[in-house]
Amino acid sequence: MASTTSVVNLYEDIVADLIPFYDNFVLLPNQQLIVNSYNISAGTGNSMNIPTVNAWTTGSVVAAGAAIVDIAGDGQADPVNDFAPTSVALTVSKRASGTLVNMEDFEDGGMDTVRNAVVTRLARAIAQSTDQAGFQVAGSGTETAMTNLTDLNIGNDGIQTGAAVGDCELGYVMSPEALSYAVKRSPEVKFFENVNHDRAEYTSTVRNGFAQVRPTFIRAIASKQGIGQTSAASLDFFSTAVANLRSVNAPTDGAGFYAAVVTPGQELALAKELNGVGGISSGSIGSVAQGMANDALLRSLITQALGCSFIRSNNTPTGLASA
Repeated sequence: MASTTSVVNLYEDIVADLIPFYDNFVLLPNQQLIVNSYNISAGTGNSMNIPTVNAWTTGSVVAAGAAIVDIAGDGQADPVNDFAPTSVALTVSKRASGTLVNMEDFEDGGMDTVRNAVVTRLARAIAQSTDQAGFQVAGSGTETAMTNLTDLNIGNDGIQTGAAVGDCELGYVMSPEALSYAVKRSPEVKFFENVNHDRAEYTSTVRNGFAQVRPTFIRAIASKQGIGQTSAASLDFFSTAVANLRSVNAPTDGAGFYAAVVTPGQELALAKELNGVGGISSGSIGSVAQGMANDALLRSLITQALGCSFIRSNNTPTGLASA
């Protein structure tokens, strides 16, 4: 049957393209943001424990011949610098999407149009679900959607709880060692030809999850939600976040920077500040064109000055009450 041939051909194309499209769309599972990634597809169960240790303490001045680890003589390490290992639990979830393709779509739209539309929506749907889950975990330690700034379990260097400026959106400044990621099932596609409705059903799934390993290695940047708002993000917010991360010795990436994930509204506010637009003069570069301000923000100038590289995302938490 011609219809069956089209259905199978589309399935084969989706199988070939889904993972490359997904990898192109998804943000969080990459080494710049998360260095601790695990593939648990070969094991049993849907969770894993990630081993962690406590922070080390400063060494002491010890006289010649004096005890180093048992100063009190009670059999205990003194000063204490033992590992005291613990673990952080990470559980994966299934993220899925699906679409229906009528046989008339093949006949009227053409294979190329149908293939591009189906692959894009299936890949982007599970990629967006993955990023949204990861950014929820980054802020609160759970995938449950946050509704208030009080739901944060990490430090916030932006608009504070009680500011009563309306709903807020979150950006983050983070160390690549703050979160962990695990995948149980890589992105895959399945299909079913429904002859009763003369259509094909295609689904995409992925099983993955995130965990906060070092909550002190993540700083939230809360600002009023929307484009061109008052109570917007400022360079001070991000420089303060970087200073707070440095104060706890949070590791940077290989280039020496933290990752700053910003919303489009925060990006605009920072670009305006660079350009001296909107009444913000602190730290502005008055004669810089807006396009150059954006480039300076996202690429090199401000990265060097603040110590963080900027990445834009539409998938960070929004709608957080500030009252």
